[in-house]
Amino acid sequence: MNGFYEKFFQNLGAWVLSILSSIIIILFLYLLSPLFYIFCWGAILAFFIYPIYSFVNKKFKYRRRFSAITVIVCFLIFIIGPLSLLLFNFYSQMLGFLENLQPLTQKDIEEFIKGLQNYPYLYNLISKILDQLNPYLPQLQDRLSQILSKVFQDTFTIFKNFIKFVVSFGFKLAFTLITLYYFLIDGEKTVKEITDLIPGEEKEKEKIINRVSLILKGVLYGNILTALIQGLLAFIIYFALGIPQYLLWAFLTIIASFIPAFGTGLIWGPLVIYLIIIGNYTKALILFIYSALIIAQVDNILKPFLIGEKIKIHNLLVLFSVLGGLIKFGFLGLFLGPIILGLFLSLIEIYKIKFLH
Repeated sequence: MNGFYEKFFQNLGAWVLSILSSIIIILFLYLLSPLFYIFCWGAILAFFIYPIYSFVNKKFKYRRRFSAITVIVCFLIFIIGPLSLLLFNFYSQMLGFLENLQPLTQKDIEEFIKGLQNYPYLYNLISKILDQLNPYLPQLQDRLSQILSKVFQDTFTIFKNFIKFVVSFGFKLAFTLITLYYFLIDGEKTVKEITDLIPGEEKEKEKIINRVSLILKGVLYGNILTALIQGLLAFIIYFALGIPQYLLWAFLTIIASFIPAFGTGLIWGPLVIYLIIIGNYTKALILFIYSALIIAQVDNILKPFLIGEKIKIHNLLVLFSVLGGLIKFGFLGLFLGPIILGLFLSLIEIYKIKFLH
């Protein structure tokens, strides 16, 4: 009987400890939840920058703090500065794109079409379409005017939100850089602490960590970095050819790169057609050749170079993780969605290693 009570109280103690531990973990996560975005950006940046930090740290004879500060200052000068200018330009182009649509809310569609007579091919094409849609034009005009009027009514709100974003961005950037600093100088120690928490032999732990690292690199380098490079290459050609709202189209090219089969062609293909319609045949040919031979081939060239052939993640999974991430977390989701996918696949690999082998 005494053994029964002893076992009962041991189990009770274990349950109480588990409940208290769960409560403390939940409270800790709740405490850090306002800083979730800062923590995630710091971790993502550290993952990308750590190889550069390791190189600089070696050159500075392993002076970790000085090396981390040097890398972060260079990051601010060469990445954040130009990126901030690009974001501001991107915002301006978005407003410009909306302003170009504004005439549709102020005058009749037929009057607007007459303004396209400087582009004979486009004018003739749209005129033929309008002839077919003529019975429905009044309804289309009213509906389009309602939609665009609502958009323009929200323009001031968008501008006000942008100002708030700039102030918030500065605040978050400062704390993100502090987080990045500690991730850089304590990165190896953090990985060691996480490794120690994994039960099992050292060889088994090393196998698990290597597999997790490989999957995350596959997601970050093989998909996200490839998409960013495709967006950069698209930005260069769109800007060089004078395509309106080139930053907007470059951003959409990044998103389209995650779409299976069609990929970036969903963006540069219609732009080629647009250039043909307005009579810029030379620019259309240049854009088609450049996009088909350079932008579209980045996947085939860079992915094997960056991650090799050891791991392949289905494009549909990556696409859903990116879209889901954008919906749930905004711009951060472009990175965080695939990372969550990578961690999920890593858990599956850990399960295979620990329980099926």
